[in-house]
Amino acid sequence: MKTINFINLPIISFICFFFLSCSSIQLVDTSKEDQLNDLLDNIGQLELKISANEEVKQLIIKSIVSLDSDIRIDFVDKIDNEVLVISNNFLNQEFAYFCKSANSYLEEVTEKYLFDLKKNNEIFVFYSERFKSQANTIENKYPGVRIFKLEGDYDDLVKSVFELSGSNSRGDLINRLVQEDEISFVPRPREDFEKIYIIADYDESKNFIPSLRFNYILGKEIYLSSQSVTRIEDRKKLLDFSEVILTVPNSFLGADESLNLDELSKLSFLKDLILISAIKKNNGNSQIIAGQFANIRFSQNSCSDMQTNLVKIDNLGFSQI
Repeated sequence: MKTINFINLPIISFICFFFLSCSSIQLVDTSKEDQLNDLLDNIGQLELKISANEEVKQLIIKSIVSLDSDIRIDFVDKIDNEVLVISNNFLNQEFAYFCKSANSYLEEVTEKYLFDLKKNNEIFVFYSERFKSQANTIENKYPGVRIFKLEGDYDDLVKSVFELSGSNSRGDLINRLVQEDEISFVPRPREDFEKIYIIADYDESKNFIPSLRFNYILGKEIYLSSQSVTRIEDRKKLLDFSEVILTVPNSFLGADESLNLDELSKLSFLKDLILISAIKKNNGNSQIIAGQFANIRFSQNSCSDMQTNLVKIDNLGFSQI
């Protein structure tokens, strides 16, 4: 798969996004070895106390080894104010260093782009049970959005929501009346929508999208929850989501095709988390960090914000929007 390496993205846009002065803020691109080494040299020797289970410990060790730094990790069981607690589900965890969870930042970018024109009555949201709370929040935040639960037979759900049953019945009637020749019939779905947003895990999304296309829901933009992709182990499974729009971590752009995306998303976030934790403990200055998971506006006096990448998936990989 062909991908776009995030180190080639215009760095100036990172700064403008956070509305910071270009003259007063340092920019560090961690994908560039010299800049990463300078950052690690400024941090120097430092110890971070972390509490985590064995599975997460292995990921942390893998992350810190790849940084090749003097940051020392001390795994502890006793928790106090100096201990960084990392849960098993840390991509959904809210850390003091960041204003929101990692997954919240991913979804936020997608939703900002999706709802930018405020024509919310033209957006259909399909959600699975695990994401019911997120779907309800969207419905309350954007009046006019129509939400539907992914349940039962997906073909039947699509036909019901997009009012295809009547169209199919008319096609069958015409074929019965014109018995000499079989008429090629394409059902016409309702036209009062422009965009579809699917909030579900990989298995549900992978099965629902073909139902949309099989029933001729074509030519409309389909947006997808990032969590449908960030838990994929085999990158080739991205082909299930061709032409779909979503937000992904920096590390997904330009990554080796053989890499496990589930592990890659976790490792890249842990690298950024360890770096931000170390900079915070070392009383580092405010700066923009083009990290492995996101572009981070680090602030010593408040929580830090992150910005991720909106992309479209095609048969070559990710194309940035």
